[in-house]
Amino acid sequence: MKNSYRNLFILFGIAAIAVMLFTFDMDYRELWANIHRAGYWFFAVIGIWLIIYLFNTLTWFLIIRNGERPSPVPFWRIYKLTVSGFALNYATPFGLMGGEPYRIMELSPVLGTARATSSVILFVMTHIFSHICFWLSSIVLYFIMYTPTLPMALFLLLTSVVLSLLVYFFIVGYRNGMVVKTFKMLGHIPLVKHRARRFYTSKKESLQKIDMQIAELHRQRKSTFYATFASEFIARYLTSTEVFFILKILTPEVNFLDCILIMAFTSLFANIFFFSPMQLGFREGGFALAVSGLSLSGAFGVYTSLISRVRELIWIVIGVALMKVGNIKTSHRRQPVKGLLFDYGGTLDTAGRHWVNVIWEACQQAKVPVTETQFHEAYVHTERYLAQHPVIMPEDNFLALMQKKIKLEMAYLKLDEKYIQPVSQFCYDYARRETEKAKSTLQQLKGKYPMAIVSNFYGNMHAVLQDFGLLNFFDDIIDSATVGIRKPSADIWRLGVGALGLRADEVCVVGDSLDKDIRPAKSIGCQTIWLNNAEGTSPASPNETATDDTISSIDELPQKLTGHV
Repeated sequence: MKNSYRNLFILFGIAAIAVMLFTFDMDYRELWANIHRAGYWFFAVIGIWLIIYLFNTLTWFLIIRNGERPSPVPFWRIYKLTVSGFALNYATPFGLMGGEPYRIMELSPVLGTARATSSVILFVMTHIFSHICFWLSSIVLYFIMYTPTLPMALFLLLTSVVLSLLVYFFIVGYRNGMVVKTFKMLGHIPLVKHRARRFYTSKKESLQKIDMQIAELHRQRKSTFYATFASEFIARYLTSTEVFFILKILTPEVNFLDCILIMAFTSLFANIFFFSPMQLGFREGGFALAVSGLSLSGAFGVYTSLISRVRELIWIVIGVALMKVGNIKTSHRRQPVKGLLFDYGGTLDTAGRHWVNVIWEACQQAKVPVTETQFHEAYVHTERYLAQHPVIMPEDNFLALMQKKIKLEMAYLKLDEKYIQPVSQFCYDYARRETEKAKSTLQQLKGKYPMAIVSNFYGNMHAVLQDFGLLNFFDDIIDSATVGIRKPSADIWRLGVGALGLRADEVCVVGDSLDKDIRPAKSIGCQTIWLNNAEGTSPASPNETATDDTISSIDELPQKLTGHV
């Protein structure tokens, strides 16, 4: 994120802190007396949130990692962004207007905008979903512990029905994604429908990609899905510990189960009025109603809300302060390029065109009876399957690879195998033509730079390069299936830098994907040149800073490199 944007978030946080300090409905001497009364319990109240934020961070960390080892973003950096994001949310009307954009903008240079957005949306979904399940479980707990009056029983049953419908809504969202559906729904709402439709039309592919990444967590990595939910659900129960600590100041007779009910009712009441910054007034009312509903003194609720509010203010200050530390620093001074790392698929074999578009063209040429949407689903399914199963053998050339891949796609689509050969041959011939064009460029560069391939492939990169006559141009090959690391992890690019025996700032990475090539390579200090074809893989924002230079064809590379020497 640019420092100017980060400073805007910080100024907003400071302004919010100032407003809260000047609007405390209590004399500061009286406030200090109440804090002094809390004694060491006050430090326990502050400290428990260190642990709660650890569980929140674990949730987001698992979502971002999504099975990658190691994670593309370190745990403690995510912890910092978690605390700062919640600090902005506490102080923001409508809750999600500050923290979520901040998190997305901080992660986009590393993960890419689509993946950063989907990870934040998934984190928010899991956070809200855990709240709903916490409220439902607390209703069950209330019926176990108490005999409610008829009006209370009816209210709780009605609340349970509403919460159950929300659970169903979230499960559907996890399975299919909800971003596209949300924008389609907004397209029918007065005042916002025209803007929503324009935004959806212009960003349709990006929104579909975000939905696909959301659905992937539930479909492909159920263990990660359940782990993230468990982590966030535990965090909800840990928030009840804060109430327990505060009430221990007032009375030794504290039941932790009652604290769960107090926290559940208070958070439900406060979230209904989500449009208020810090839920000012509504949080206090929720505490007062909750404790009185359990036959405790209403004064207990007022005191609990006061200490809780001070704790929030302290953590807002901490979160805003953390926004200035631990950020990724980028240097604008270029070192001379001494080595080159190339992505392969989409860069050298299709001139920047995504393979999904090439195979779709092949299907149209072969008159395969399938819609583009159906084909896209088959393509994604096959790529995930190949990443997890050793179908491709090390000795397979590109034609054999495509035959196996297209066979899996046709099987997924339940289509005749007669289409396998023409589609595979089209793709093979296409790749051979493009790699022949790339040879002259590689020949010019071979004598000047050590070069290596860094590719998400299937373990047969050596055989493919040999078949196309490209093997002798490269000093090393980093194949994801061989090294056990896949893009967009920056670690696979670190392996490439190490293979060349150079510093990262002496290496220039050439690739067609902002998300998988350019941003991860830039994050470790490499120079970058982005092959941006009109049918490329990653639309860039006007403020894109990850790429040092852009080319539209691989034959422009030698000339561009003169500016890096």
